[in-house]
Amino acid sequence: MKKRLLIALTVVMALSFSSTQVFAKVEAAVQPTKVFVDGDPIAFTVDPLNEKGTTLVQFKPVFEKLGLTIVWDQAAQTVTGTTYNLAVQLTIGSKTVLVNGEKKQLAVAPKIVNSVTMIPLRFVGEASGRDVSWDGRTKTVFIASTNDQILHVIAQNLSYAQSEDVEGYVSTLDPATPGIEQMALQLAQINAAYDLNYVLDNVEILSVKQDKAAVKLTQTTTKVSGPEFGNNKTDTNTSLNKVNGEWKLATTKILKIDYLNQDLLKESKITLSEDDQKQVIAVLEKNRLSGEKEDLEALKSTFDAAYPDLDARMGQLTQLFAAYDFKTAVSDYKFIGNTVDEVKVYSIGTLTKVKGPEFADYKGESIDTLKKNKAGEWKIIKSDTISVEYIQ
Repeated sequence: MKKRLLIALTVVMALSFSSTQVFAKVEAAVQPTKVFVDGDPIAFTVDPLNEKGTTLVQFKPVFEKLGLTIVWDQAAQTVTGTTYNLAVQLTIGSKTVLVNGEKKQLAVAPKIVNSVTMIPLRFVGEASGRDVSWDGRTKTVFIASTNDQILHVIAQNLSYAQSEDVEGYVSTLDPATPGIEQMALQLAQINAAYDLNYVLDNVEILSVKQDKAAVKLTQTTTKVSGPEFGNNKTDTNTSLNKVNGEWKLATTKILKIDYLNQDLLKESKITLSEDDQKQVIAVLEKNRLSGEKEDLEALKSTFDAAYPDLDARMGQLTQLFAAYDFKTAVSDYKFIGNTVDEVKVYSIGTLTKVKGPEFADYKGESIDTLKKNKAGEWKIIKSDTISVEYIQ
């Protein structure tokens, strides 16, 4: 049982990076800055400008989309936007702005370009009660409510993962997230081996408190090409932090992984003798207990020589045993199908850390296929993980 659970563990470790793909450099022509307000693109007669890191845009289309009534004072060179609870007054050439009568300072003063008044976009967007985000890779400004900004950065994250752009993906993360550089290197290795497809099935915003938020995500990941990979639907709890006024993804905790193998649970009539059933259970228990005792020789003896990548998997377990001690348990073994010389056994087991670095204990469902060899011995020839659920 420990072998099966630890094999699942190595898949989970790879999954930690499967939803984040690697950077592919793309040479693109310089494009004008795009602005979206509440999800809608804004059209300008004069392209937005970037001055000292501040985006300046034509004021009228933005004010109108934000629902502000516009007043232009030619003599005073001021533009005022008002709603029922907001009055913003900006003066051409001045960094001082009035927000509901209170003076505030701008990083860059409004200016006139080609007879068009240009204003600092972020300040006005935030003054309207919305959040403002900037994607330097696509030169896009996104102005929206806090919830929509959270959904937007999650969509960006998935889009960059799908396009295998790790630099873009990393741009959606809180830069204080530990191990980002190491993650990028590991992602490069995964991307070299796999082409994966991602579908975001569900997003639930759990909480938003000032500069911190929490969401529950459900994502399906399937292999398009590459070596063996466990297609899966994964539930996670993800935290976000507001960094320099923009929402960024921070930590992710995996809750459950469904390996989309429910079809394997189909049961058929069991014709295996009682004696054979006892022998099969004995092999599975030897597998579990020898793994728990870290007896690699005894553990390997429970597997058929044709078990996929057996030597490589034993090598992985050697590394895990060097770092951890585990406790395993099986709640039940259930025979779900057999032929003359093969049998499928369903089980639910738990893997708990006894000693070692940080580790998330979990419960796993699996199906083991055992085959009787010419010597009349039952050996594990295949293991399929149905699901892994982390013990919170």
